[in-house]
Amino acid sequence: MRSILVCFFAIVGFTSAFGQIEGNPENWCRQGFFTRDSKEFSLGTVKGSKGAKAFFYNDFEDNCPGSPSCREKAYLVPGNEVVVNRVRSGFACAWYEPLKGQTRVGWIKESDLGITKLVPGGYRSWLGEWTHAWNGIVFTENKLPGFLNVTGNATWKGLGDNVHVGEIDGRYEPKGGVIEYSDGDGEYDCRATLRLLGKYLIVADNLNCGGVNVSFSGIYIKRRR
Repeated sequence: MRSILVCFFAIVGFTSAFGQIEGNPENWCRQGFFTRDSKEFSLGTVKGSKGAKAFFYNDFEDNCPGSPSCREKAYLVPGNEVVVNRVRSGFACAWYEPLKGQTRVGWIKESDLGITKLVPGGYRSWLGEWTHAWNGIVFTENKLPGFLNVTGNATWKGLGDNVHVGEIDGRYEPKGGVIEYSDGDGEYDCRATLRLLGKYLIVADNLNCGGVNVSFSGIYIKRRR
């Protein structure tokens, strides 16, 4: 299904959803770019004995995250699990979602993490409903063996009744834990990469999958029945 409106999103240097965003400083590690800033993702688990702390480091200055002044008060503890999109100069750009509270994205020392690349699961691992903020993506079995029906809705809510939406709808066969979604080959057609990483669904779109400010990009968690 074609997206409802074409999104002209003002991000300088943005070229596609499928590679590191050109024009952004190399030391940036931020929520809005996290799923669109890499082609490979891995899981990380905080290491250490009881009482150890793995601090987050920001990217506010050119010498970050390597300078001690970049260290923040926020930290993780042994056993906490993160999604890593890349490693640079001894630091991992990590995403963490607590059971309660806000999602956190920032640099963590690579030495504080045990990083694992998972082997993609079978197509049945995709089945079910996945959610991120107001967005939802559902995978169901298709009549063709190994194929999945992919449907999804994304919503952006502004002030008052200012609401924009987007949709995806298609049939795809996961390959290597990845689905490359596309509405067409046009410049403004919706395209998105959907990656399955353990219990996480990592989505990066080209910002053309709905109305203004609408995006499917994000890390989704499977909804429990």
